[in-house]
Amino acid sequence: MTGEKILIVEDESIVALNIQMRLEDARYCVAGVADSGQAALSLIAETAPDLILLDIQLKGNQNGVKVAQMIREQFGTPVVYLTAYADTTIFQQAQQTEPYGYILKPFNPTNLYSTIEIALSKHRSHTHLQKLNYELERCVQERNQALELVNQHLKVERAKRKRTETSNLQALEKEREFSDLRSRFITTASHEFRTPLSIVMTSAELLERMGKGCPEERRISYLHKIREAVRSMTRILTDLLTIGQAKADQLEFNPTQIEVRSFCAAILSDLQLSATSSPSVQFDVIGDRTTVFWDADLITLIVTNLLSNALKYSPNRTPIELTVQCPANSDDQTVIICLQDYGIGIPPEDLPRLFESFHRARNVDTIAGVGLGLAIVQQCVKRHHGDITIHSEIKRGTIVTVTLPIDARL
Repeated sequence: MTGEKILIVEDESIVALNIQMRLEDARYCVAGVADSGQAALSLIAETAPDLILLDIQLKGNQNGVKVAQMIREQFGTPVVYLTAYADTTIFQQAQQTEPYGYILKPFNPTNLYSTIEIALSKHRSHTHLQKLNYELERCVQERNQALELVNQHLKVERAKRKRTETSNLQALEKEREFSDLRSRFITTASHEFRTPLSIVMTSAELLERMGKGCPEERRISYLHKIREAVRSMTRILTDLLTIGQAKADQLEFNPTQIEVRSFCAAILSDLQLSATSSPSVQFDVIGDRTTVFWDADLITLIVTNLLSNALKYSPNRTPIELTVQCPANSDDQTVIICLQDYGIGIPPEDLPRLFESFHRARNVDTIAGVGLGLAIVQQCVKRHHGDITIHSEIKRGTIVTVTLPIDARL
């Protein structure tokens, strides 16, 4: 008995006075006496008692059970019921309010004090347990937050590590590709340059040996061979440089306005397609919108390489058809370049590797070439955001279709 504040809620004044005297004799502090539920709620708000002794059978609109429920919801103060008899229904209703005990009237002091002390002790234990639970929940929440931060940090670190590993793998793969490209370059250059260099050396030696006595017709022939050999080496070097730039993502792209008909006609003229030893090329442009925005150098590489392949792998006197289909109206925004030959065709097993650098089909035999033409075409088409497809049959020819946007700047 340490002077805890106790509120008495009893509508029988004699009983309330008796309880008050007993409590004060036991050195409890009586916070007040109320004879109704409303008065009790007001006193609780004013005095904040440690315990409430509540008559279960209060008179008026609010009996003790209803008042206890309101006290529990609004204040959480522990309640001990005072009752003169044991009614089963009342006790069942009272039990739902979770009381801290019952005192039966008439009571003796010992029963009163022991019930009060048990209720106070139970409430202290309950309050202490709630505090411990609150602290535990707070600690768990803090730990969870800390773990979440650690987990997020680990996720970030894993993502960084994965990006680094991916970047390293990509760098290693690119380095491997460059190394392979350098190796193939050396092999190809040493092989493909041997013939034109030999022609240059032989022609130069003959011109030197014959001197002024060399007939004019033969001298022109030797100079022509030297010029063609130099052109061949220049073309090989250009192809090697272009594919190297493409692999390193350094292929320049500068779209300008081009008139398709005249542009392609100029390329055909440069290839000297009128020569009698070459198959004839049937060139046609379909559609009215022949003005496009493409990179002139890259388009030249596309058309030149496709035509060179068609000429190289087609027998004499077999036609080659070059068709450029331009948009007929403003709704269509694509240009289709179609090149068809009736040459030796491509074996089915070589089709999946057509765009690999230095790869050549197995049926080319002794036909000269380095295996870079289609690889260069594909890179130039990609740079224009276009597409290329190839359909081929052995001994029946090949159809190459290149689809490009009319304005590659967009």
